[in-house]
Amino acid sequence: MKTIFVTISFLIGLLLGGCSFTDFGSLNEDPNNPTKVEPDFLFATSIKESMNLYGGDMNRVIFFNYTQQYSGFQGSWQRFNYSDSENNAYWKATYVSCMQPVNKIAETYGDNPTYKNRALIARIWKAYLISQTTAFYGPVPATYALTGTPRIAYDSEETIYQYLFSELKHCAESLDVDGDKYTAKYDFIYGGDIVKWKKFANTLRLRLALRIKLADENLAKEVAQEVLSDEDNTICHEDESATSHWGTTSLTWSPLYERVVNKAEANKATTPVLCETMVYHTKPYNDPRLTVYGQPAQEGPHKGEYFGQNISYGGSPEGFPVEQNPHQGLDQQDYSPIGSLFLKPDAEWVFLSYAETAFLKAEAAYYGWSTQKTAEQYYYEGIDASFAKYGLQGSAEAYKQTPGIAWGSASDTEGREEEFQDFAHICTSAIKANDYFRQIVMQHWLAIPMQGADAWELLRRTQVLEFQPMFASYEGTVLYMPDRLLYPSDEYQANTEEVTKAAGTLNGKDYLYTVLSWGIPAKKNPNLPAE
Repeated sequence: MKTIFVTISFLIGLLLGGCSFTDFGSLNEDPNNPTKVEPDFLFATSIKESMNLYGGDMNRVIFFNYTQQYSGFQGSWQRFNYSDSENNAYWKATYVSCMQPVNKIAETYGDNPTYKNRALIARIWKAYLISQTTAFYGPVPATYALTGTPRIAYDSEETIYQYLFSELKHCAESLDVDGDKYTAKYDFIYGGDIVKWKKFANTLRLRLALRIKLADENLAKEVAQEVLSDEDNTICHEDESATSHWGTTSLTWSPLYERVVNKAEANKATTPVLCETMVYHTKPYNDPRLTVYGQPAQEGPHKGEYFGQNISYGGSPEGFPVEQNPHQGLDQQDYSPIGSLFLKPDAEWVFLSYAETAFLKAEAAYYGWSTQKTAEQYYYEGIDASFAKYGLQGSAEAYKQTPGIAWGSASDTEGREEEFQDFAHICTSAIKANDYFRQIVMQHWLAIPMQGADAWELLRRTQVLEFQPMFASYEGTVLYMPDRLLYPSDEYQANTEEVTKAAGTLNGKDYLYTVLSWGIPAKKNPNLPAE
């Protein structure tokens, strides 16, 4: 848990101000500015900009409603539609603000033994950024990205994952614990700890292996078992989680704090709040994490209760009696606010946690892959890790014995079925006996609050949790969680041939609902009329 206490945003302008959208490799050649900067500054820039991208507007605008931990209020993205201008901004931020600094480290210092570890860690971070980008879009520029050429080729998903597995393994094995390292002042994640960077790289390999299981099970199993053959080289404790903190000044504090707290009055009508789905996955199980993830409603008919907003904002399934809809006519202040822990100016951002790692291992063990513990042991380890993170370890044992939470048990719904359901009674968090996979996925999802990008990836590759679809304003339209993001229009203008070729590999359609190679199509809700 490291706090950003230096201002580094100016480096983006200093180092990257001359980058064109299609020529990511070019730098501003202003003779009055230095063209070579120590890698610590570049690395700090990349980490900070990555936090602001994944934990900023992209999270609130897109991923909150996709993953239904929180509700981001209605807009183009939130209503499972699309905003091209915003998508252009997210794409550019990925390659220019986040990826370019670490790419320059690898280019400039990769052959200098004095900077060996720092160049390798930069490559690990670039691999992480590519892993997120391909999860959003599918084929993207990866091996040819940031080379300074106007025409940038896209890599297939298969090529990208093979590259990522190879790159992360090489970097982890090549790091020298006695070698150079980033200073703690600028390594906002691990404070210069080489061993922890090794663990992060290996754990990221595990995450990606589980992601591609449906696309290439043999490769997924091979990579996962190789990683898990030496679990000491993965994240095994909370202090090994890849986390960072924003700062306490206006230049460094959390984007969520800026919108929800600092500019609360201006954004009152669109303040993000707790989602109904999070409530019915926690409240009926007496999950104390609900008190961390949200706060009791401060106004309205449910004042003092944990009451989450439905992502359709009062919309109902066709034929559903409006008078029975508890969301009808409410505004943002009538719902549970986001938990205060996440609204601090110097809030923590999590890239990859110990709890998530335990659930990834539980999933690998569930598939029968070679692991050191059973799926049940990892499952409980993940719950313990999640509870301990929020100081709730004293409640973990009782929670783990709750029906539906205890390994292999069924939820106790007798006489209270509605407690486990959404307002329309078409979805439920109730677990059936011996539904081990759903238990693992549900606890994985619950253990990664705010990590919208990671939760979206989990949901798309599993499709076992029951979330309400979007009931669009136009009558009779039901939209399920999108499967990917569209390629931005700037790419079609500046890199036309390559992006068109990439779109052609997506079953010929650059579309929000085109399932990626590792994803599962949305399961239509059986309680709604057939479309």
